[in-house]
Amino acid sequence: MITDKKIVYDHQMFSFQKIGGITRYFTDLITHLPEGYSSELPISWSENLYLLESGLVPIKQLPGPISFRIKRRFYYFFNQQASRKVLRKENYDLLHPTYYDPWFLKQTRKPYVITIHDMIHEKFRDSFASFDPTSRDKQLLAEKAAHIIAVSHNTKKDIIELFDIPASRISVVHHGYDQRVEPSEQLFRNYILYVGDRKGYKNFRTFIDAISSLLQKEKELKVVCTGKPFHKQESEVLKQLGIENQVHQISASDAQLASLYRYALLFIYPSLYEGFGIPVLEAYHNHCPVCLSNTSCFPEVAAGAACYFDPLDKESILHAVEKILYDTGYANDLRRLGEERLKEFSIEKMVTQTCNIYKQIG
Repeated sequence: MITDKKIVYDHQMFSFQKIGGITRYFTDLITHLPEGYSSELPISWSENLYLLESGLVPIKQLPGPISFRIKRRFYYFFNQQASRKVLRKENYDLLHPTYYDPWFLKQTRKPYVITIHDMIHEKFRDSFASFDPTSRDKQLLAEKAAHIIAVSHNTKKDIIELFDIPASRISVVHHGYDQRVEPSEQLFRNYILYVGDRKGYKNFRTFIDAISSLLQKEKELKVVCTGKPFHKQESEVLKQLGIENQVHQISASDAQLASLYRYALLFIYPSLYEGFGIPVLEAYHNHCPVCLSNTSCFPEVAAGAACYFDPLDKESILHAVEKILYDTGYANDLRRLGEERLKEFSIEKMVTQTCNIYKQIG
């Protein structure tokens, strides 16, 4: 009698994230496991949107006006107890932790697979607190893992170089993407879209400096940024450049984000480094021309379906943006190429390749 291969996924990122690329990745993976595989996610408390939408496990939330930072500590403690109970029974074949806390190493003798999403902590140490244990914990888990999944060939290369891990112990599995919501109504007109954090290696300041002259010339043109509100220093910079009324921030829902992509003149990603770059696929899905740094994983993910620039060269950034804005035919070509490129990144392909790794272990 053939029995299922049972995979346990721990609680870590589902305790921490309301939304985010890592919990979306694991939710997609778990909910699309094929016949012959079963899963267990031992978690009772969470505010993760993807768990709520999928109904994957019944979850509870703390009521009342409590900050999410405090709630996370509560969730993490009790969910870890639940995960410990499951691991001690050892009634499973393989563990796939959802982040890099090595808490489980003394709880089980079963093998585990670790997904490494990027090497940002290692390449941009100054962007993180000196006491941040992420890099140390990540390396420990990578060294002890039965196998490592890297989300891009560029990430695999970085793991080999920075952790001295043999290439044979690392497999590349690209993310898959499938948008769950329909776009909301149009929120802005005549704008460039910037998505996500703006700190350090994200290179937002260089980008905004690069296009400030364009914004000053084209008074109807805007930049719309998702993510956190501008802090005082950012607002001062925008005012000094004379573009404070043309750069907007919005905390967007998934439906609003889809709308922002759908109606943008272009989506720009000036980051110096990413592990994969899910926003590229989000832009493709919503027929938005993509303008990318020519660094790290971007050429691997986007191939010919983007306009590239040197992220350290302001003239290069400005030229790429203007090329898309002022050449309608080129912008439409990028939309078409993006739709074709997106076909390479299905959830089914991601799950199949991941299960092939599971199959080889244990």
